[in-house]
Amino acid sequence: MSETRIEADPTVRALAAAAQLREWLLAGPAQLRDGPETGGVAGTLNSTGQADYVYGEITGYYLHWLADSHLPDDPRRAANARAALAWCERHYGAGNPVPTRIALTPLPHDWRNETEFCFDLAMLVGGLSVAAHAGLIEPPRALLDTLLRRLNRFAGNDRLLPVDGVKAAALPDRWSTRSGPFLVKAAARILSAAAWVSLPTPLESACRGHLRAFAPLDFDATADPLHPTLYFLEGTLALAPDRSDGAREVLQRLLALASADGSLPESLDTPKVRRSDIIAQALRVALILEAPAAQRDALAAALIARIRADGSISFQPGVEPEQINVWCAMFAQQALGWYAGQANASTSLDATEIV
Repeated sequence: MSETRIEADPTVRALAAAAQLREWLLAGPAQLRDGPETGGVAGTLNSTGQADYVYGEITGYYLHWLADSHLPDDPRRAANARAALAWCERHYGAGNPVPTRIALTPLPHDWRNETEFCFDLAMLVGGLSVAAHAGLIEPPRALLDTLLRRLNRFAGNDRLLPVDGVKAAALPDRWSTRSGPFLVKAAARILSAAAWVSLPTPLESACRGHLRAFAPLDFDATADPLHPTLYFLEGTLALAPDRSDGAREVLQRLLALASADGSLPESLDTPKVRRSDIIAQALRVALILEAPAAQRDALAAALIARIRADGSISFQPGVEPEQINVWCAMFAQQALGWYAGQANASTSLDATEIV
């Protein structure tokens, strides 16, 4: 009887799921171990575990995830961070444009590779900065300088621009190609580099201007899909914790859309799409903002139910072909690790650590 109670305990289940995800991320196929893209981190893998593409943004996330102070000490964290840094230096050290997604298997034409995204470069800057702060790598000042010079092209009139302006007109109109609230997260990552290098003045002004331009209380929580709206909350909590009351209101409008199983819709227009990354993002923000326990428990249960036997997680379980997703795994591992740790009164959460 006692064994059954332990297995049913949500904290124990979350701890076990977080450990599974952590091991998959540290030793599994998420980070490439050989070939020309060694050290780079995949975005997605197919059902056989083969990486579809390597992704700069996700490599930045991986560096950020490795630096999470709540992860157990493990020499693989520093080794993997050094490998990711070497990959970044090979691709980004010269300051030339890099495809958004570097294909490893035959993939259809992807419009994302027609331009360079502010968000992708910002995630690299943030990952490198926090990994250095955690002592996993030496501060890569030259690489940060190079990335920040490229990012300076995205500074416009005290706002961040999402894409290369020369090609913007030819791109589809998506949330990722509009200068919207989600770029507050990019601003937070860019500003974190100030611990190591000087930021170009126009870029720093654009980051701070972007934060001023979007206040939670003036924000339509469901105007954009939930994924970028949660990016906005993550950036806001990292840069302006005094706005937590407004952020809490936005979060509650999003959580009101949750179904009985704890999952959330991708958007009001696509209610049947229930993405794992969105559930994990919502749980992390809910933990930071100390949302009601019932909401946190439902989100955690929804995530735990999606963990595969090998410790990976799908973008949207039940959809074929199944897409094993690396950033979902990082978001979920962090969310469940934090959730399991909430029972420990001495565990404190810092929004700047959100991957």
